[in-house]
Amino acid sequence: MAKSLATDWQAQFRRISRAQAQTEAQVKSWLERIESLSPLAPRRRIRTPHGAPLSPRHPAPQLPGTWESHRLRLAPLPGELVPQLSYHLYVPASAKTRFRGPLPVVMLLHGCRQTPDDLAAGTRMNALAEHEGFIVAYPQQPLRRQLQRCWQWFDLAAGEGGREAQAVAALIETLSRRHDVREDQFYLAGMSAGAAMAAVVALRYPDRVTAVGLHSGVVVGAADNPRAGLKAMLHGSSAEPAWLLDAAGAMPGGPELPAIVVHGLDDDAVHPVNGRLLARQFLAYNQLEDRLAAFRTRGSACLPGISMKRASGAGAATWSRWWRWRG
Repeated sequence: MAKSLATDWQAQFRRISRAQAQTEAQVKSWLERIESLSPLAPRRRIRTPHGAPLSPRHPAPQLPGTWESHRLRLAPLPGELVPQLSYHLYVPASAKTRFRGPLPVVMLLHGCRQTPDDLAAGTRMNALAEHEGFIVAYPQQPLRRQLQRCWQWFDLAAGEGGREAQAVAALIETLSRRHDVREDQFYLAGMSAGAAMAAVVALRYPDRVTAVGLHSGVVVGAADNPRAGLKAMLHGSSAEPAWLLDAAGAMPGGPELPAIVVHGLDDDAVHPVNGRLLARQFLAYNQLEDRLAAFRTRGSACLPGISMKRASGAGAATWSRWWRWRG
């Protein structure tokens, strides 16, 4: 059985890698379209000082900001050999010129087999940070915790995925104390396994997250081991998404948590039904009307973005938005 399970996971990881490459290409395409439409967008290609094209493995040296490597020391758990979380930080040079004062932070969680360099190169988020004025943080899942560098969203025990969620939340708290960071504007996003872990962190620590963005993620709370996680990736879950919040350690009705969920209809690594289930989980958490319960994931030529809004207080609002695309 163990050999069979390992074979299943190896095959699935190959599919995940292909899907993440497609996701990165899609994100690059979206950013290029945004730049072409914006009158403020730079019209030149960013190159190295020697005129060489951007390197996919070293995304930051070609930009004027700083690409920093850090380690966050954590309070050790029993039996934990290396209680720390490595991360990269991109601080834009525009923070000292165009955008003076503390900046928002966007934290990105990578997918399986990825590194901060891979994610920064694939999304070009550092270049966007220079243009829009925010800091980017990239936590790194170490090989010592998971050989494929997957965040263990499927096992939320205290020593496994629960520890990883705690570490990411601790990193958010640590960065919020920097003098150049706006502590009330901390945005969390992820792709694939990173999206599932971002959902867990946001739902467990909503007081530390301003909003969350999830790309090709998996419904949370539906698995407690790798085999169940694989099943959720391939089929979603038949349980009500709101019921799974408790299994994920989340309590509905906490601080308002806007969310955007993006998923491709042709994704063969993470079934698109997971996008709808994740959106429904954030509707349930924010105590919004669930208009997605009867919405079909496949079989529609029209791919609308669906959004729900709840006004609360003086001009405040909570949004839950679900986007799907094909091709």
